[in-house]
Amino acid sequence: MAVKSPYNSWAGKRPVGRDAKKVRRVAEVVNIQQWAKGKTELESK
Repeated sequence: MAVKSPYNSWAGKRPVGRDAKKVRRVAEVVNIQQWAKGKTELESK
């Protein structure tokens, strides 16, 4: 997990989540939405 510099100097670094599962889930939802509009073919796993 990456860390981002804090807003102030006395605070610790804040964890920044790069959730791979979320990225994959969002991409799948976008694909389904495009398919529902008739713009693309549905990608199967």
